[in-house]
Formats: sequence, structure tokens, C-alpha cells
Amino acid sequence: MVLEPFEISLVFMTKKVYVLLNFYLIILFFQCSSITQTGSSHNSGESSAFETWAGLQDNTIEPKHKTEMNKSWSVMMERKKQIETFLLAKSYESHHGTVVYPFSGIDVLNLFTFFPLSNRYILFGLEDPGYPFDWDSKSESEKKTALLGISALSSHLAGRNYFTYRKMKEETKKPALSGAYPVFVAFLRRLGKNVIESKQEIISGPNLTYKGFTLVLYDSTLKRKQTFTYFKIFLTGKEGVPGDGITEYFNSLGKISIFTKSAEYLFHGERRSLFRTLLLSNAVQVVQDDSGFPIRLFPEAEWSRKLYGRYEKSWKLSGAVDPEYQADMILLNAESKNEPLPFPFGYGVLGSKTASQSLILVFNRKN
Repeated sequence: MVLEPFEISLVFMTKKVYVLLNFYLIILFFQCSSITQTGSSHNSGESSAFETWAGLQDNTIEPKHKTEMNKSWSVMMERKKQIETFLLAKSYESHHGTVVYPFSGIDVLNLFTFFPLSNRYILFGLEDPGYPFDWDSKSESEKKTALLGISALSSHLAGRNYFTYRKMKEETKKPALSGAYPVFVAFLRRLGKNVIESKQEIISGPNLTYKGFTLVLYDSTLKRKQTFTYFKIFLTGKEGVPGDGITEYFNSLGKISIFTKSAEYLFHGERRSLFRTLLLSNAVQVVQDDSGFPIRLFPEAEWSRKLYGRYEKSWKLSGAVDPEYQADMILLNAESKNEPLPFPFGYGVLGSKTASQSLILVFNRKN
């Protein structure tokens, strides 16, 4: 077959385009590889620091840190098994999408116990993010202070299964820690999560900016990635209005689960009702103790309601919001006729120093 001049020209152009296309694909490949290898991915030095924070390897800075972390995490992992065994017996199932933990502090232990298979975790509390955190630039005395702070918070959580704001502020405000990031990483590593990437997060509004970070985790047992985000958010009561930035962020999450405990009854009363409504409007499941959302917000026509453990009263805490009187909780408790929880959960241990009044509430939205 003989090609006409026009056809010869077309073949030449086609080959030229093909060569150029391959050239650009090669350039794009190297650019993408560069982004993946640098940017927010962590190198071996940072990974070694994470192991030190978690007390998973020996260190010469504070040799007792590993021992103290092993001690407190032995208690916490035993409690985690207790809770898991209990939930399995109750046929408890959690949603696997996005879970939001309001007023979380640095409590990843309970979050991952109740929601182990979620794809995305979003927490907010009053602690500074402390990200980015340059471990190598710290002096030896600063590194020692940081390790002591991490182990102190670990022991604090092991002792009561919740954090007090005073203790978290005392430790995370120290310049050596400068926030929650190292503590979160240490605790996540203890839970078997590898931190493979991180980046700063910002929620911008017309008047306020909320800072935080996102970690990309890899769980070798689950053999998949999960994302973990923390923000410092102080709720004044004005949040939840379109245009404030925070409303758009939480609306963008779509359907969510909510986990909260030891929340100082901050969602009781009407001061934070706008933001409370914002969260619940997208919620399909809520797991909490009595200090979270009032039970009146979960009418039986719209929600299934389960109580595990026992409820007698809510606790009036110094400096916290006064809890609402919850007649429905008293009725639900009477109907449930439950045995006490075999582990502490929330503020129920305050009166008796035992788990006898601890409780878990599980609300699932009806279809």
C-alpha cells in the first residue's frame, strides 16, 4: 500500500505526539514520586522518635520512660480487652465511616476500642495541637521533660479511664511538649498504629481559625490505612451558623458517628445548642456516657436507645455545666435492670470509687 503525502504527514505527527506524551508522563511520574517521598511522609529518624515517645524502645534520655509506659499500658490494654469482651457479649456494632469525638482530650484508647474499624477519626479538645513538632531541635533536658509528660498522662488515663483538663493542661502547656501531638503519636503507636504521614489542618472562619493536624495511619493487623485528625476548638456557643467555617467543615463530613465521654455536660442546657444540633443532624450513631448529649435529644420515634451499666444520677462537677435532670434516663435504667459495668467508664466512679454507677449509652438512628 502506498501512502499519500497527507497520510505520511499524519503518521509523522502521530509518532511525534506519542513521543512527547511519553516524555511528559515520565516527568509527571518523577514529580509525583518526589511529592510522595518528601512532603509529609516520615523518615526513619522520625519513626525512631515515635518509638521512643511510645516507650517501645530503650532510650538514654529518660530510661524509666519505657518501664512507666509498659506499666500504664498493661493496665489500659487489659481494660480494653474487658470492654471488647463486654461489647461482644452485647452484640454491639459500630459504624465504620467517620467518627467524631467532641471534647476528646488525648483519649484514643476508648475511641479505638468502641470504633476500631472506622476509616476516619476526627477529634477536638482544648489542648494545643503542638504540630509541627521538631524533636531533633530539643535539648536533652527538654526531651526528658517531654517523655516525663507523656508517661504522666499515660498513667493518668490508666488510673481513671478519663483525662482531667487540669492534668492535660499542666503537661501539654510545657514548652518541651508544646501541645498534644507527641502524646497522640505515642498512644497511637501503643495501639499498633504506624504513623506514615502527617499534615497541618486549618479550619478558617471570618473571625476565628482553628488549627490541628491529620495523621495517616497504617494498621498492620487490619492491613489498611486510617486517617486521624485533631483540632483545638473552644466552643463559645456561637458556633453552628452558616459561614463561620466550622459549620461548613462538619457539614462536609456527611453521615457520622459520635463518641464522647467525660464531657463535663457541655452539651446540656442551650448555650451550645447550635453546634450540638449541627453534629446530631448528620449523626447515625452516638456512643457516650451521661455527660454527653441529653437523652431528650433522642426521641424513641427516631432513635433506638440502649443503656449498659447503671444510672442513678448525673454528677455536678466543680466549674462545669450543671447537668440536666433526665427523667428518661431514670426510666431507661429501671427498664434495663442491668448489672454494673465490669470496668470504669465516665464519671460514674466519682461517688463510690467503683464502676457500680458507670454507664454506656448507645443511640442508633432508625431508618
